[in-house]
Amino acid sequence: MPELFSLLRRAWLPVALDDGRRVFVRPCDISEPHEGRAIVRVATGRPDCDISLTEFLIGLLAVTMDGTSHREWAKHYRNPPSRAALEAAFAPLEPAMVLDGDGPRFFQDLESLEGAVTPVEAFFMDAPAEHFVKPGRTQVLSRAGAAIALATLQTSAPAGGAGHRTSLRGGGPLTTLVLPGHAAHAEPSLWQRLWSNVPERLQAEPEDYKRVFPWLGPTRISDRSGVATTPEDVHPAQAFFGLPRRIRLAFEPNTQKLPCDQLGIVDDVIVTGYITRPWGTNYTSWSKGHPLSPYYKPKPNEPEFLPLHLKSSRVGYRQFLGMVLENPDGSRVPARSVDEFRSRAQNFEGEERRALRDCRLLVAGYAMDKMKPLDFAEALVPLFVTGSEIGDQHVKDAAKHVIGAATLVASQLSSAVKRALYGERGDVKWDSTVLEGVQNRFWSDTEQEFYARLSSAAQAIVTPDGGVVDDPHSARRAHNEAWLAVIARHALAIFDDAVPIEDAESAKIADVIEGRKMLGSALVGSGPVGRKLFAELGLPEKEPKTKKGKKAA
Repeated sequence: MPELFSLLRRAWLPVALDDGRRVFVRPCDISEPHEGRAIVRVATGRPDCDISLTEFLIGLLAVTMDGTSHREWAKHYRNPPSRAALEAAFAPLEPAMVLDGDGPRFFQDLESLEGAVTPVEAFFMDAPAEHFVKPGRTQVLSRAGAAIALATLQTSAPAGGAGHRTSLRGGGPLTTLVLPGHAAHAEPSLWQRLWSNVPERLQAEPEDYKRVFPWLGPTRISDRSGVATTPEDVHPAQAFFGLPRRIRLAFEPNTQKLPCDQLGIVDDVIVTGYITRPWGTNYTSWSKGHPLSPYYKPKPNEPEFLPLHLKSSRVGYRQFLGMVLENPDGSRVPARSVDEFRSRAQNFEGEERRALRDCRLLVAGYAMDKMKPLDFAEALVPLFVTGSEIGDQHVKDAAKHVIGAATLVASQLSSAVKRALYGERGDVKWDSTVLEGVQNRFWSDTEQEFYARLSSAAQAIVTPDGGVVDDPHSARRAHNEAWLAVIARHALAIFDDAVPIEDAESAKIADVIEGRKMLGSALVGSGPVGRKLFAELGLPEKEPKTKKGKKAA
């Protein structure tokens, strides 16, 4: 009888070393260097699989290691547990980490399913749309490749027809991962990447594992006679190990020594297909249920938060609020792990504290058109962690106000262009190609300067040791004035490019002049929009003038 493929005992995890090499390691190997080289990240060859496998490892650590005490968490960050310590911590998970055999199978239905065999290419969300892979490219998977593809599908499962359930966060969920700054390396180690995102209060005892790893027991069938699965029905750590799809891998001997199309390795056993049945676990009412995803409310008065999804493969700074920081009305909130990292970082000292200014947030997920995947997006945005609660609050306030100001100017720019091109009563939709293009260019053109301005403001407000300068409001006001000059310059330039007065027909010149006047007045603090703009930036309100142009008494 062949030995079972244990995902704890086998070296199946593809990782990149700091010298560029890719090697395969066991889960317990992630905390120590490999052959003297630091392990820096997961390296499957596909960005969506990299993210899903990273989430899986974070989930393992959350279940087995207590990261609740901030001081203890900081000690583990600084001095990772040994290989032996991780091996002992993971050992009780063995029954849930077996890929094949007659017992429970990793991320698979407990029952031996019957039916037609589906080619392994269907594991990947993008295969039908051919965005990443050509038909027939993924035909053979090694057992390691199959484990990775299976975990990715269950983590990101899109709508797949009647009874084929989506993942706990819907199809192609958005994940945000804290990437800590590190003085000694060009990038943090894999351990630091993982430990920086391990959520608090998800540790489970072995007697709870059936509620954490759903494949250890019968699937919670969700047909008409079945049930929905809420957070109250299972352990909260099941957020990392959801089982929306009923799947059983079909293994066969690799007699032809075919290489894995995912990893390039040759395995003695391969997977070319799987059997699937409908009506897997139906996850409902998981408001803010996944620690690595930002959430939003469709309407401010609704009680439940929904997981955020990308609509475009471009992640700009207008999405900054809601991913890095809570937006002003509380309808968008960052991932729980982001807030927890900010709190934990208050225990950093010395070089670790100084390196916080280099913290970034990796934003990754499928851009979705309803439930159709368009593209997989990855972006790195600054996180602006100061290491102190009051410092973080000042940076949050600064970000909210400069983004609020940019939002007002972007809206006024669209209104001004609409007036100039279509007249006072012009009937054109705000999402028309022209008006939407104007706004998109504004956000794109001001993005680099936004991050530079916010970084500069953070450094002016917060001292290197995490303290705050004596008059933070004055320091912030100076940067807000500089930011106003930036967005005004770009808004006027975009208007002039979109509506060049020299090309305007004589009958439209008055509209062009009026549109530019609308924009210009707001940028100097005049009118309702201008007053809102100056109030957002904390700038003194423009004094009213008499009809003759003199200041009112």
